[in-house]
Amino acid sequence: MDAPVGYVEQTITEIIKKPTYLKVVEQNSISGTKYVRKVVIGHNQIPIVSAITKFDSQNLPESVMSDLLQRKESIGKILRKNNIVAQRGSVVTNYDPEQKKITRDYEVLYKNLVWFQVSEEIRLDFLSACQNS
Repeated sequence: MDAPVGYVEQTITEIIKKPTYLKVVEQNSISGTKYVRKVVIGHNQIPIVSAITKFDSQNLPESVMSDLLQRKESIGKILRKNNIVAQRGSVVTNYDPEQKKITRDYEVLYKNLVWFQVSEEIRLDFLSACQNS
């Protein structure tokens, strides 16, 4: 559960043995230079993982911000494409057996500066439904 969201997409594909997608469903400026990006990983129309990422464009290089504004790629792919090796910190993982979900919260850091704050929800019941369909 310590994998970036892009690797979660690959792992889900391996688990359900079916194609998955990563889609940026929304990205908006919430005030000035601060943004929120919402991403879904799923199969067909079933959203297995939902992620909300917060970031401040002032903290990011222009090349990274330009790629983010295109809303096509995951943050991990964008960082790799720009040859940026980031660290992850403050990983908190919780499992809720009643709601059949796992949540993760973490930060993506570059040179000790928080670039992204990520909150994810992995729906185990949807994962199971896709695996069994």
